[in-house]
Amino acid sequence: MARLRREWVAPEGWRGTGTGMWAWLLQRAAALALIVVIGLHLANPFSRPAQALLLALVLLHGLLGLRAVLLDFGLPLRLHRALFAGAMVLAVILFAGFWLWRWY
Repeated sequence: MARLRREWVAPEGWRGTGTGMWAWLLQRAAALALIVVIGLHLANPFSRPAQALLLALVLLHGLLGLRAVLLDFGLPLRLHRALFAGAMVLAVILFAGFWLWRWY
């Protein structure tokens, strides 16, 4: 049985890593960061940086999760890049919209 072995510490080890893997890694990193930011937010709910981080991470994690669900429902794998890019663009637009809306 052949196993894929990568040298993650070397730059060459990341070559050939697909968009789906990057989306998965980013979603997991957002989940771990959310745990920390939720603690910061609970300690001081009026901290604007904590609010901004919480909003950004929730949007990122949620939209990447929606991307995964859409792929699980049978969307073609060729849409990996388009869904990933769409999730990132939508996260930025929603973040800017919600953050600017708070000022009015």
